[in-house]
This record gives sequence, C-alpha cells and structure tokens, in this order.
Amino acid sequence: MVRTEALLGIDLGTSGVKAVLLAASGELLGEGAADCPPRSARPGWAEADPKDWWIAVVHAVGRAAARCGGRSAIAVSGVGVTGQMHGLVLVDRRGEPLRPALLWPDRRALPETEEWGELPTALRGTLGNPIMPGMTGPLLSWVAEHEPGNCAAADRLLLPKDWLRLRLTGAVGTEPSDASATLLWDVGADTWSERVVESMGLPTRLLPPVGASAAVAGALRPEPAAELGLPADIPVVFGAADTAAALLATGLGPGEAQLTIGSGAQLVTLTDDPSTAPQPLVHLYRTARPRGWYRMAAVQNAGLALDWVRSLVGADWSEVYAAADDEPGADGVTFVPYLTGERTPRMDSTLASAFTGLRLGHDRRTILRAAVEGVAFAVRDAASALPEPLPDSIRLAGGAVRDDRFRALVADVLDVELSPVELRSASAVGAAMLAAAEAGVPVPSARPALGTPVRPSGRDHDAAFERYRELVEPPEEDEFGHGHHH
Repeated sequence: MVRTEALLGIDLGTSGVKAVLLAASGELLGEGAADCPPRSARPGWAEADPKDWWIAVVHAVGRAAARCGGRSAIAVSGVGVTGQMHGLVLVDRRGEPLRPALLWPDRRALPETEEWGELPTALRGTLGNPIMPGMTGPLLSWVAEHEPGNCAAADRLLLPKDWLRLRLTGAVGTEPSDASATLLWDVGADTWSERVVESMGLPTRLLPPVGASAAVAGALRPEPAAELGLPADIPVVFGAADTAAALLATGLGPGEAQLTIGSGAQLVTLTDDPSTAPQPLVHLYRTARPRGWYRMAAVQNAGLALDWVRSLVGADWSEVYAAADDEPGADGVTFVPYLTGERTPRMDSTLASAFTGLRLGHDRRTILRAAVEGVAFAVRDAASALPEPLPDSIRLAGGAVRDDRFRALVADVLDVELSPVELRSASAVGAAMLAAAEAGVPVPSARPALGTPVRPSGRDHDAAFERYRELVEPPEEDEFGHGHHH
C-alpha cells in the first residue's frame, strides 16, 4: 500500500484542539477536533489542566487520521504546533505542571497590571504592547504574590503550545511569535527583556530558551508517539502562536490587512518596523517568519456580544443578520458591546456594556440592529488606532461573518471592500506548513478559497458612529480634573 506523505499540525485552542493532516501539495487530507473547555473556579478565572489538553490532542489526531483512511494510509514526516496566546504554564524540572495552566481570558491579575503600568517609560516602551491581565507577565506576578511556593519550585514558564511540544519531545523552549506576547520580551530587540523581568521582581531563570518557529525543537518521543499511533523520532518544530500561524496559512502579504471576526475580532497588518510606541488598542507581535512583525487591533466582544444579545431577546441568527440590512442608526439606539471589558484607553474593571437611546416604540428588531452596528463600530474604533489607514480592500475571515448582510454592514462601516477568505483550521494548517522544510518536503502553498468581494454601498453610518464614540471615548480632563468630551 502506498502511503501519502503528510504533515501534522496541532492547534491547542482555548476551548478545544484541532488537528490537520496536510499533503505537500497543500491538500487537506484529514481534520479532527476535540473539546477541552477552560474551567472557572471563581468568577473571572480561566484555567485548564494540561492533562486534559493531552487527552484532547490524542482524540483530535486520531479523528484526523481516521478521515485519511487510518494511520496506515499516511506517513507523517513532520509535526508543527500552535495554540492560544498569552497564559502561563509553570513546569518543574521533569516538565510536569506545578498548577493548572492560567489562560488568556483570566482576569485575576488586574491589580498586577497597575504595577506593570508603573514601569519606567523607556522600559515600558520596549514591550510594544498594552498591558493586559491575561498576559504571561502579569499572571506570573500574580503567582509570585499569591503562590510563592509554586514560583520557587518552577523550573520554566511556558506558553500553552510550548507545554504541548514539551510533552511530545521532552524539549523545553518557546519561539518569538508567542514570546513577543508575554510582556517579558523586548519586541524591538527581539529577545527576552531581563531588565523588565528583574524590575518586576520576577526570576529570570524561568525564561525558556528560544528557537525559530520553523526550526526542529526535538523528535517525537516513543511514549507520546504510541499514544498518538505514530512512529517515534518524527521531527517536531517549535511552532507559532495561533494568529501568526493562521497568517501563514492565509498568505497575508506586505501592505495587506486581514479582519477576523469570531468571538472577538482582530484586524492585522504586517510591518517591518517595530519601533512605534505602544498604543492602547494595538498589539505588536512577531510573525512566524524569520523576520517581521504584525500589528493587531483587537476587540474582545464581537460574535460573543451578538450571541449574548440574540439569546437575551430570544432571536435566531437569521433575525440577527436580517437586522444588519436595516437602515443605519437603529432609530437612535446605540449598543456598546463591552460585556467582558475591552481593550480601550480606559482598560479598567468598571468597563461595561450598554444600550442607550431606548424608547417605548422600539422593539427587539431595533435592539438587534443596534447590536450588529455596535460590533461593527467596535471594529472601526479599533481600526482607527492602527498607525496607517486601511487599504482599499481587506481580507475577511472568521465564523461570525458568513452572512452577506453582516458582511455588507461591516464593509459600509469601515468603508472598505472585504474579500472573504474561507479556510477551516487556518492556525493548524499554518503549524503544519512550518513543519515542512525540516521534514524535507516542499512548503505547501496557502490555498484559501476566496469568496465574492463585498464592496461598500455608500450607506452613511458616520452619525451613528459618532454617537458610539461619545459613549466609549474617555473624557479629557481640564486643569481642574473635570472631564469634558470634545
């Protein structure tokens, strides 16, 4: 029997694992998924037991192989890993986790972010990013303060996908695309910032060694190989953070922009210049390529907020998307979708969602229209924080924008053409692509399906957007400390 040579990509997401088997031609041979939702022992906490991650990986890989006709039909020549960004996995000298992993939605380190914000301006600037409670640095500060025993016993800190690679190979390490999102990394110098770590009173010995995303970190060990039903000694590369891996799969190039709308929304552009000072809404991370960075304007509440409003008023998704076709302005009703707080200049625990302008004559259709507008306005607000204007046409990806009416609304609000990109499991595909060179096979070319472009219709949303901005923009303080809007 002739076996098809394949690359295995594994994506360790926040609530589940996806695995893909990719042929050298770029053809997706098989795909599998398994759930491993985070746990919340207290309000605002988000944790996971890495053992649950591993169980989900075994199931997902098995399902992907079954779709190829079983493991005997494929010959896996390389493995790449990717996963959720930020978070913290502390391991001992044997590579065993000392406590459950802390994940990016976790809010417990909010008090620690205030301490991080007090770093000297020059040091703060080297981080290239706004300070968020779910990032690795503040989470490590929380552990050092509240669980000093775990901090003392730890041998290394890892990101989620780095723990998975350790489980596969026994090799401890990370790579720049994930490291640059920890707040422990000097983004411009492209290396760990020991000065920041020491300034925050944290141990530099926890920082893991760093390798290139496409470099081999180690070989698949016999025990995990047996559990996965694969031969031992397959090369496993360092891998990349999920957004960086997805950008490889969609083939985003210089001068292009990509908008992904799922539970949250991310607007991404590539850059060769990491020197811009941190912006309140804009993240600056390394790509998975040997050089280069990407800027990401992020919105936490997109599909998540729409689903909440939909459930609240008892609507189905067809009603939500039908409302996206209504007249701009929602008859004076404005929705601010900050259900989980938001990455804004007012990053604090008091941020909340709101409907304003409601009157007796309004109905649930008005509320749904305000909801879809509010999410589109949040994306436009984030886009305005990017240092360069958007190109005339941007790529569109993500599960929350499959309906043409919602796509048309977003195109109108942003005043750009949207070019839909259909590619399932983009992060896992990108991870598999990273494994190609070291496996001795050609790097598969990204081949996402392109949908019909959506051009702006010219419908004017400026007045409604200004109402939204009045609600979310922090008032400027005068010399007496009183707030004033423009």
